[in-house]
Amino acid sequence: MKRLLAAAILLCAACAYATPDTDWTAIVAMDAGPSKKPATREEAQVLARTHLAKQKKLIEVFLSQYPSDPRAFDAKLHLAAILAATGKMDNVSQQTDEAMRILTALEKSSDAPAGKRADAGFRRVSLFLQGTIGHESEMRDAIVDTARNFVAKYPGDKRGPRLLVEAATVCDNDPALKRKLLEEARALSKEEELNHRIADDLVRLNQLNKPMALKFSTLQGGSFDISAQKGKVVVVVFWSAESPHSLMWMQSFRSALAKLPKADLRIVTVSLDTNGNALSQRLKEFQIEDWPTNFDGRGWDNAVARPLGINALPTVFIFDKAGVLRALNARDNYGTWITKLLKE
Repeated sequence: MKRLLAAAILLCAACAYATPDTDWTAIVAMDAGPSKKPATREEAQVLARTHLAKQKKLIEVFLSQYPSDPRAFDAKLHLAAILAATGKMDNVSQQTDEAMRILTALEKSSDAPAGKRADAGFRRVSLFLQGTIGHESEMRDAIVDTARNFVAKYPGDKRGPRLLVEAATVCDNDPALKRKLLEEARALSKEEELNHRIADDLVRLNQLNKPMALKFSTLQGGSFDISAQKGKVVVVVFWSAESPHSLMWMQSFRSALAKLPKADLRIVTVSLDTNGNALSQRLKEFQIEDWPTNFDGRGWDNAVARPLGINALPTVFIFDKAGVLRALNARDNYGTWITKLLKE
């Protein structure tokens, strides 16, 4: 009985010393993630869910106890992020919808500074863009409108040009619109890194629907010259065995080829690796040692890729039977392009 009484006294004392500052500090401290390192992917998911649930509870208590605290806006931003994350992990659309509702309401808060409203707006746009993954082509117009609306609503926000560049990535089938978005972004951007990306994107865009002089030596000891491939559809994959995303894509691509026509189709790769041994191992693992592969060990400065403005991996160029570059970024719809061009 005495122990229970002592515990109750200590609990009350702890509550008495709780303040908005201490409670907020506890919330922010959890942004660092779980302290325990998971041993497996399954354990990582369990730890993440548990951690986010605890942080969500702290935020809800904070908002309940201190609704007028200046940090309530940020607390709601945190809450929306947690709902979006858990909704994605558990595939529960209601949580994502609730996150979107919170962000939309915050963006409309008349008493919040413009910068805070822009933060909510950017997170809302980001959440919307995440929801379009896998459906970018069908939702292209909505993606473009969303990016442009953010720029118009928050002029001067440095995230606006980034959104325009992201929107441009889904406009490969409309080169005129893609160029316009990139030029709009370039006119607004003050970030050197983003400006380099825009310049690269424009370099690639300038090659579209034109024949290209593409010639290089191969790891196999020969050479590849696209001018010698007339009558064939040529797929050029820029990738890296050091890139997990490239590896996942290549594995899927290799499997998909089994269902695609083989006649008059040629596939070559340009490696942006720095480790030749690792590349050779992956080529063997994927059973693609016979694909002409360029490798010079210079990574992103590869002598073939750099002049073409390659800044993302994998990037997939597809040339028609006349040697004209028809697709700049066929990473997701290569099957459609290959089938179409083989019939031409």
